[in-house]
Amino acid sequence: MTPPPSRASTSAGRAVGIDLGTTNSVVAVIDRDGAPRILTTEEGSTMLPSLVWYSPHGPVVGEAAREGLDHSPDLTIFGAKRLLGRRFDHPDIRKLARVLPYELTEAPNGDTWIQLAAGRAVSPEEVSALILRELRRTAEKFFGEPVTRAVITIPAWYDAAQRQATKDAAQIAGFHVMRLLSEPTAAALGHGAHRGADRRYLVCDLGGGTFDVAAVDVDAGVFEVLATTGDAFLGGDDVDRALVENLVRDVRSSRGIDVSTDAIAIEKLRLGAQRTKHELSEHPIAKLQIKDLAQLPSGKALEYSRAIRRDEVELWASPLIKRLEPPIKEALRRCARKREDLEEVLLVGGGTRMPAVRKELARITGREPSVIANPEEVVAVGAALEVARLDGVIDGILLIDVAARGLMISRQGQDCEIVVAQSSVVPTREHKLLPTRHDDQVRVEFDLWEGESPDPSVNRHLGRYAVVDLPEAPAGDVLVLVEVTIDTDGVIRLGATELVSGDRVTLEQVYHAGLARADVARLQKQLAEAS
Repeated sequence: MTPPPSRASTSAGRAVGIDLGTTNSVVAVIDRDGAPRILTTEEGSTMLPSLVWYSPHGPVVGEAAREGLDHSPDLTIFGAKRLLGRRFDHPDIRKLARVLPYELTEAPNGDTWIQLAAGRAVSPEEVSALILRELRRTAEKFFGEPVTRAVITIPAWYDAAQRQATKDAAQIAGFHVMRLLSEPTAAALGHGAHRGADRRYLVCDLGGGTFDVAAVDVDAGVFEVLATTGDAFLGGDDVDRALVENLVRDVRSSRGIDVSTDAIAIEKLRLGAQRTKHELSEHPIAKLQIKDLAQLPSGKALEYSRAIRRDEVELWASPLIKRLEPPIKEALRRCARKREDLEEVLLVGGGTRMPAVRKELARITGREPSVIANPEEVVAVGAALEVARLDGVIDGILLIDVAARGLMISRQGQDCEIVVAQSSVVPTREHKLLPTRHDDQVRVEFDLWEGESPDPSVNRHLGRYAVVDLPEAPAGDVLVLVEVTIDTDGVIRLGATELVSGDRVTLEQVYHAGLARADVARLQKQLAEAS
């Protein structure tokens, strides 16, 4: 096996493309002949389960972590991607907390963390870092040298906090993030859209935990993202959960036993439902069989089996499948297009293997979607191609992305005012003028929000900031110009200038979401020492 060459300096470290998924994660490179290669795990699989078991002997990642699902579901974390950058008081997180086998808890700053045991909680960034470190080990085994750089894909609709949380997880794992690449753009790139005819694409990515939609134009190698939308809590995991809810009812009615509070039984049903769902993508009927679902009052093990029809699953999942339509309509609205304007619809993610999903997407878009042969791997392939582009190995491709949401500023509980409009091309830099309101005011505070509504309660609060050490002067004589920059990764940076003197002034962060920089550095050091 010959590792692919790179024109980048080897001192910069090898680089890979990574699809950090809710259910599975994939790492890819570009081979010597320019063909993409998906790297395989120790078990020989092209996909690493995004699963971490906090065993008595330390964290176990990937396929080996499935052992934890059998007897320690409360210590076996799956779906951590759904928790990245999310506040604990979000309604979807509260709903999710009721059905997960492990416990969620509120971090001091209001973020969502995972409670492992009394007195010990971990952030989703730490869990994701363990998955990324395992992918890094796979790549280093392939290259035979250190891998320190990566292009990592994210849902296009990720907000600023989720993007920063992803970068923090990568830093903890020892990666320098070359770019955060939106999954639909990566999918179009991995599909080879840059080599075919110029087209207007709609990319629909239904993965384990998220549904992502992007309108992408490809013209002479230029990928221009016109609009991005999505549903943060719609994916294959939700279909599995719908199956489990119905199977729990069936166990209760047919066997007379309520397993709804038995975490291990629920986990066995979830894994069985997942396997059955996959089988039903190819066959109209499948058999679910679990030999020891739970313990009967007699002490014997309860064996549960039943045939499941595809139309049953489609009925159980129909409320979820109906949720595919609003994000697609919103994406078309944002780019001022009708479905008749679309020239190709690309399906990405394992969830698009469901016949009912494909049928619904065809109905919504008015055209038969293009079925990608490797929907679970194509995003990682696109990330690897972006690595090659950034390293100068391939050329003739330009990626133009947009801000998924607008940025707004408010002062002292007043309405939010727009600073950066939704769907603005990134990178971008905008300014907001904040005059003092009181005589001798030496401090100006403001809140930064992500969203489009003047009502702060509708938007996502990103942080509170204070411009300090201003010169004493009558109200309105001191003018603070706040500079807001969004880079190509969608990460926000702030700066401030006092206009009268022209001096840069100190900007303090009063409140922030996510991990503090010092915590990221500490966790990175700890993980490196544990390797």
